[in-house]
Amino acid sequence: MNTKIRKEQELLEFLRPDSSRAGSLYTQLARSLSQAIHEGMLEDGDFILPQRDLAEALGVSRVTVRKAIESLVNEGLLIQRQGAGTMVTRGSKQSIHKNLAVLNSFTEDMKSRGMVPSSTWVSRTTVQASPKEAMALNLSPGSLVSRFIRVRYASETPMAYEIASVPASIIPDAEQVQDSLYTTLDKNEARPVRALQTMTAQNADNAVADFLKVVPGDAVLYIERQGFSQNNAPVEFTRSWYRGDIYDFVTELKLN
Repeated sequence: MNTKIRKEQELLEFLRPDSSRAGSLYTQLARSLSQAIHEGMLEDGDFILPQRDLAEALGVSRVTVRKAIESLVNEGLLIQRQGAGTMVTRGSKQSIHKNLAVLNSFTEDMKSRGMVPSSTWVSRTTVQASPKEAMALNLSPGSLVSRFIRVRYASETPMAYEIASVPASIIPDAEQVQDSLYTTLDKNEARPVRALQTMTAQNADNAVADFLKVVPGDAVLYIERQGFSQNNAPVEFTRSWYRGDIYDFVTELKLN
């Protein structure tokens, strides 16, 4: 098989992680590989060096190289072929396009795309509402909320870091929610039927970057959403940080 293995010194210098920079070595390497692919330094059909050789050339461990490659395989930028090596497949990567006009849960959205949604819980607690939560949910000072903090995945790729809050009058015990928050709200006859959202661009801080497996300072989309029930009562306040390199938000505009 005629394979083009890229090992130019300029490319290797671009990829080399630096322990003095922010972010783990493998996230730095994953980010550099992704950037090299997007900017055309690595093209569709190119092969990168075998993991052992790449680790030696970059002065890092094979574990660092393996984890970086696995993250880009999960994103669809690289593919590993038995006996051939690791190849660039930029054309196969698909961004997630979220229609802002549709109010559905992350789980429902990913399933509708044929992807496998999952979550890693950071915490599920029933606590006193913060001033911001109380204002968003129209609660009195000292009221309780069930707060859900988790990382959302689509087919093993981290997509969003999320903090969702619901009045304790609706979900009195945060442990009641096992998977989809909207499924639990639906069972409690409190599923949102409309929502107000605000979206801003941010740079990921250290905590968000760690959860999303990106480098601190990378672009993320920060969204605040208030969900309202049929009787127009606020039932959900969610703050989410979405990866800016994967998630696109789209909406349709019409003339009046």
